[in-house]
Amino acid sequence: MNPGAVYRLAARIGVLCQLALVNSAAFAQETDVHPTEQTFSDWRVLCQPTEEEAVCQMLQSVSAEENGLPVFLLSVSDDEDTDQSYAVMTVPVGVYLAPGIELHVDNRRPFKVLYEVCDQLGCHAGFRMDGDVLSAFRKGLIVNARVWTARDKAVEFPISLRGFTAAYTQFSADGGN
Repeated sequence: MNPGAVYRLAARIGVLCQLALVNSAAFAQETDVHPTEQTFSDWRVLCQPTEEEAVCQMLQSVSAEENGLPVFLLSVSDDEDTDQSYAVMTVPVGVYLAPGIELHVDNRRPFKVLYEVCDQLGCHAGFRMDGDVLSAFRKGLIVNARVWTARDKAVEFPISLRGFTAAYTQFSADGGN
């Protein structure tokens, strides 16, 4: 996945997250198009209707403290150029970039995701959501994402996979891949 595609997907994440936070009554006064949000256990599917079709994403955010602001976001979207599903992990600016992110699905062998771009929203690492990765996410219970804050210091963010399969099925039907 090239940096331009990651940046477009990251920008779409920001737009859909902002839409989810907008008061729907106020939003309805400005436009006739209403975003939809469905929750599947720990995953959300957000869709923004367009003139041609809906643009949808699956999201899960993780906060550092209970009821705190999200510091980590995992989003799955469809890249219209390739018609493939991609995941983009967004972490705060200031992380140590060199090692990338390690993903451990239910303590299976980890796989690495490299950062591709950083912007004002955070640093973004993208990967295809297909094959072995998709299968592991569908069968798994938890993903531990290891992010380095310094050369020798890592932190882990647990990401629940409860509801992932149902959310992915809905995402695919609503406008994803």
